[in-house]
Amino acid sequence: MCLSVKIVTFSAGVLCFSNAYFSQVWFDIAAGGSIGTAISSDFELYDDTRIDVAPRASSNAFLKIGVNITETESILFDIGVSSRNFSFSQKDLPDSENMSKNISLGYTGFRILPMYRHTKEGSYIEIGPEFGSIQNQYYSDEANGAIPENSFFSERSFRGAIGFGGYILGNERITLVSGLRILYDFADLRSDNAVNAQFPYQNYNEKRDSPFKAFDIQLSLELNISLGFLVRSSCGRRKLLIQW
Repeated sequence: MCLSVKIVTFSAGVLCFSNAYFSQVWFDIAAGGSIGTAISSDFELYDDTRIDVAPRASSNAFLKIGVNITETESILFDIGVSSRNFSFSQKDLPDSENMSKNISLGYTGFRILPMYRHTKEGSYIEIGPEFGSIQNQYYSDEANGAIPENSFFSERSFRGAIGFGGYILGNERITLVSGLRILYDFADLRSDNAVNAQFPYQNYNEKRDSPFKAFDIQLSLELNISLGFLVRSSCGRRKLLIQW
């Protein structure tokens, strides 16, 4: 009898704890996009006077599902399409008669970005990995480099991301969210062909090999719909810069 009472008491305690902890769980859905540029992480490249790195715009379009565990802690699943573009100008090439030759390259593909987000006082910080699949790519080399077109990039990409931002305007159900996100390639973006050619030095007699990776800096904007009101009226409320 005593054992039965203890089991019932323990079960009731676990149930009360679970209800208290998970009673605030609700979902967000959002759609948005971002635009920015990439900065090569090979900083020695910027010291080489033969090669100029030109910034080019990159963009993302995404759908987001957020699982809010509490008012401040959430897990996001950012799923979308990524477009990345790079540009270089090569000077002092052999037999080039002192003319600069341009290289343009890039790719589009799908990516998924699971992130942890901490929200406080209407602002947030987020961090997580990005897993990408490269679908279409292009490569143009005015100096007729040794890398065949459409074989520069590997099939997969792996990056880390950290972001900052805030809930700008809206109400407790629909909110405009803006932020800054920085991503970094953990893995070399080049295929075996590009590695063997030692890009971006493939058109020079003296070559230097280093991984082709970059930091991406993006400004993002998303329209967020909170489903917290389906749980209870206090769920999903955020402090906003402008509220109606």
